[in-house]
Amino acid sequence: MFYKYQHNEQNHEITVCGIPFNVMKNENDAVKKIHQNSLYLDTQKEAVLPFENQECEVLFFLGMATDSIYTSEWWGQQECAWDYTVRTFFGDRLARIRIIFEDRTEELISVIFGVNAWNYNLYYGTKGRENMPCWEAPYAEPFASDKNAAALKDKALCLMENTDSEAEKCTKWVFGYRIHNTKKIKEIIFTKEEGKQTNVAISAITGLLKGGEIDPSWRLADQDFFLSRAYYADLDRMARRLYQFRDDLPEHDPKIEIENFDAPDITFGGAPMAEVYTNVYRANIMDMAHGKVDDDGRSHTSTPLAANFGCYLGFGTFNEGKDTYGGHVWTRDIGRTLMELTNVGYGKRTTVAADYLHKLLYYPNIRFKIPHWKRVANIVAQNENDLFNEGKENDGHAAVMLSMYTLYRKGAVDKQWLFDHEKELKDAADYYLWQRDNPVESNFSDILYSESETSTQLTGGYDLFSNIISSYALLGYSRMFEDMGRSEYAAKIADFAAELREGAKRHFILHHPRYGDVFTDTTDDCWTYEYKRMVDLLIFSDLFGYDMQKQDPELFEFMSNTFMAQKEVFYAPESGRQMGYGQGYLTQQTIMLDRYEELTDCIEAAAMFCYHHTDHNYIVPEGVIVHGSKRYWYRNSDQGNAVQQAEIVKCARLLLGIDDIMPARGIKLIPRLPLTWGSISTVDFPIVDKNGEKSKITFQYQKGVHAGKVTATCQDVSYTADWKTDADVEYIRMGPFASADIKVNNGDILEIRKVNNNYFAYVRV
Repeated sequence: MFYKYQHNEQNHEITVCGIPFNVMKNENDAVKKIHQNSLYLDTQKEAVLPFENQECEVLFFLGMATDSIYTSEWWGQQECAWDYTVRTFFGDRLARIRIIFEDRTEELISVIFGVNAWNYNLYYGTKGRENMPCWEAPYAEPFASDKNAAALKDKALCLMENTDSEAEKCTKWVFGYRIHNTKKIKEIIFTKEEGKQTNVAISAITGLLKGGEIDPSWRLADQDFFLSRAYYADLDRMARRLYQFRDDLPEHDPKIEIENFDAPDITFGGAPMAEVYTNVYRANIMDMAHGKVDDDGRSHTSTPLAANFGCYLGFGTFNEGKDTYGGHVWTRDIGRTLMELTNVGYGKRTTVAADYLHKLLYYPNIRFKIPHWKRVANIVAQNENDLFNEGKENDGHAAVMLSMYTLYRKGAVDKQWLFDHEKELKDAADYYLWQRDNPVESNFSDILYSESETSTQLTGGYDLFSNIISSYALLGYSRMFEDMGRSEYAAKIADFAAELREGAKRHFILHHPRYGDVFTDTTDDCWTYEYKRMVDLLIFSDLFGYDMQKQDPELFEFMSNTFMAQKEVFYAPESGRQMGYGQGYLTQQTIMLDRYEELTDCIEAAAMFCYHHTDHNYIVPEGVIVHGSKRYWYRNSDQGNAVQQAEIVKCARLLLGIDDIMPARGIKLIPRLPLTWGSISTVDFPIVDKNGEKSKITFQYQKGVHAGKVTATCQDVSYTADWKTDADVEYIRMGPFASADIKVNNGDILEIRKVNNNYFAYVRV
């Protein structure tokens, strides 16, 4: 015999898992959740089956789906505010159900994600009548295909599932609770946890009256289940299947073999995460070369049909075989991707991609008719909702320009190619001059105004990042036009590059009470972190080289102070909410600043965020959602998102340190070995020497005294370097060391420089 709670509006009786419920429905005939916080099970209320003076053996709650579609926050600054309230992990208590008896006692039910609550929108997708978003759901892997994973989920979830094909959010699960003391129930109170924004949708309650027969097939919990946390072991096993735990990272990760591997073989050794990062580099550089660029030059922001981990709001489950951004050419993404591919020798592929991008320079634009690369270069707005793509994404335009310059700098194209594409090159640079000369239309002041993720996406704004990266892009084009003999135009755009930098200084300098003048930047954008204020540390290495402290000491000091100011606002080595704009940017900045403790922590975090023990290992995810304890995390959105992927891969180039960025200066070796790692090596890495000749170098840098070309020692610390190349190497920088008392065998010390608290020897062999 059952008691079915009666709602204050029309009741519809349904049966789920053999249990009758009264539910409410909306105008679309979809079942609604209960909105009251407190339900009085009053005997004076009309009931289908009277239960006056009766007690219940079991209570059944229908629904038990997370109410919010969000199980992680969309991009934003919550993490920088130490706000983890949107993030939902297995074991999080989302709500409490208090069963209040007439004698003023109670039993308390914890509503726990992964125990008696589950996500519906993302895991299953929604029915049309529900009129709820589901963001390309279902995201049901690995549980849908992996029988062992499914068994872990089934054992952890203390829910009875409605398997009917028409089951919807508010009828999907039944939670059964066996009451410890069969007393008369006065009231049931729902209390949402303040520490979590996710709520739980419950649509109906039914009680099995005292003396009713308990079906042995029912899955029931009781008071002791929660008091003893009897669910914990099963929940932990499911969590360790879906998430990656720090204490489950491998102690040894053998180098993976990839069929037809054709990239330079870069290897890191001496520590577990060094080995993992080796495989991260190997898997991603091949995915970039052959998954992001087609043979005909068409490029992709996502590798077609790659895994997607719940869009930007998931909880770690994923789907496969869908095309997230595979048909899109996001300029900020493809620009960095092509730069990294060109630097490691894929010039033939990236040259064809450049030809394709030059066609997209003239792709239709509704708002600004002048040739330029839009945010998504290959789509045209169909309605007002698409107009965000028709703005001036100056940083994306600059990223593509920098990829064109990298082609020329790296010798993938020659001077004749510049002449053949002079119109496209000039039109791309003229885009910036047009903004300056048409301030009413472009909103140019003394700096660029951008409709970009770096400012505000829809209506735009002024930001540091877009202006500085654009100034670098103009400098790169200035060099190409100078080599073409177009000195007047080269000087014109170089002057404008300088004007943009000076303008940025007028607007984005903070007079810090401890660090003096430092850069700041808008945080009105959608990126989580303000690391973009250190944009110089990201792009200097694409135009000038890897040793900022030696090449531009004033800028190095300024950026060091900016970094220290940023650490007061927010700093975490685990900054993977965006793997490129967060983890990649931060890691590159610590490398360029020679901050060895930080760069070690950051590159290790970058490696571990790309690792998963079972599913889709090594490919960089668009982001990761990290638990506040930093003990575990899950991946987020599309795997292999181009810019996030390429920024993580760029870290390998910076650590390796084979610097031919300004070929006329000669080859310089600036390796940086993380403190816990033992070696860096590469075979046949492509270089351009001071004569403009293309060559290759095989290089190794390792801790300790070994056979090699040169060893540097200070106290009990030694580094050995060895290389083989037909090109002349100007010098190698060796270190870090604790003092300037450095001894070198088989080489001449040109100088010793102190950087932060370390010393480095510049050695000519």
